[in-house]
Amino acid sequence: MEQPPISPRPKKLPVSAILFGILAGVVGVAAGLGLGLALGSVLASAFHVSSMEGEAGYFAVAIALIVALIVTPTSILLALYWRGVRRIWLFVGLITVSLSIVATAAAGFGLWYMRQPHVLNANGPTPLLEFEVKPPDGQSVASLADVEAELDTDRNVMPGYWHRDLTENAGVRAGYVEVYYRTSQRLFVLKFPEHVDRIFRLSLPANPMSAKYRAWSDWKKPDFVAKAGEQPSRPSGGSDYQIRYKLDYQDR
Repeated sequence: MEQPPISPRPKKLPVSAILFGILAGVVGVAAGLGLGLALGSVLASAFHVSSMEGEAGYFAVAIALIVALIVTPTSILLALYWRGVRRIWLFVGLITVSLSIVATAAAGFGLWYMRQPHVLNANGPTPLLEFEVKPPDGQSVASLADVEAELDTDRNVMPGYWHRDLTENAGVRAGYVEVYYRTSQRLFVLKFPEHVDRIFRLSLPANPMSAKYRAWSDWKKPDFVAKAGEQPSRPSGGSDYQIRYKLDYQDR
C-alpha cells in the first residue's frame, strides 16, 4: 500500500508569523493607548486627581502606557500562537517582533527628525555669511550698485545686505547674509536689474561651524546663469563675476 507523502515540517518561526506579529503589535499599541487613555480619564475622575498643572493628564498618560505595555505583547503572542508558533519560539518571536517594531519606529522618527528645520546656532547669535563680489575684468565695482544678493536654501530664502564702509580689498563689494538653518543645499544668488542672475553653489556642509570655514574661500565663478523666463544654464565661460565667502559667528 502506497504511503501518503510526508508534509514538510513547518518552520519554528516562519516569516509570515513575524509579519502578523508586527501587525498585531501595532494594533496592540494603538488599542492599548486608546483604552488606557479612556481608563485613565475614568480613574482620574474617580480618584479625584487634580487637573491643576496637568496632573490628571499625566495620570491618564501613565495609565495608557501601562495598558499598552500589557496589551501589545499579549497581541503579539496571540498572533504568533495563531500562526502555529509554540514553546520557546513564542518567546523568541515576541523578542524578534518587539525589536522589529522598535527599529521601525526609530527609523521613522529619524527620517521625520532629519526633515525638520534645525537652527544652526540655537544657543548663540545667528551666524553671518560674509561675502565679497569681484566684477569681471574691465568693469568697476559700480556695476554692482543695483545688484541684490540672496541666500537660497531648501529651508528658507534670506536677503543679503551690502556693507556701506570700504573694504580692505580694492575692487570688490562686500556684504553679509544671515545663515539660520542646517542644510547642505545653499545657493548664493546675485540678482541683476536686467534679470540675468548669477547662481553660486556654496561648498559648505550642513553644519559649517568649525574654524576652517571662518577663513575666506577661494574665488568662485558662477555655477549657473538664470535669465528671466528661462531655465538656469551653465555659464559660457570667460570673465564673469566672482565671489568668495566665510562664516562669522562671533558674539556681536
